[in-house]
Amino acid sequence: MREITLEEAESVGGAVGVPGAIVGGVAGGAHYLGGQTGGGSFNGRDFAVAVGVGAALGATAGTVGIGAAAGSVGLNYGGGMIMGNYGRLNGG
Repeated sequence: MREITLEEAESVGGAVGVPGAIVGGVAGGAHYLGGQTGGGSFNGRDFAVAVGVGAALGATAGTVGIGAAAGSVGLNYGGGMIMGNYGRLNGG
C-alpha cells in the first residue's frame, strides 16, 4: 500500500456529497419522528427542516460524520422519543 500525498489527502478529506447527505437526512428524520412518537403532532415543515439539516451536515462532515450518523439513527430516534415524552409530561 502506498502513502498518499498532501494534495490527495485534501481532495478526499471533508465533504462526501450524496452518500453523506442521504445518511444525514435519515438521521435527522429519525430524530424528528422519534420526538413525534414521544408526543406531539406531526408538522411537515419541521420534518423537512430536520431532514435538510441532517442532510447538509452529512454532506459536509466527511466519512467520520457518515459513520457517526449511520450509527446514531436509532439513538436519534430514541432521543427524540425521550424529549417528546418529557415535553408532553411537562405540559410543553
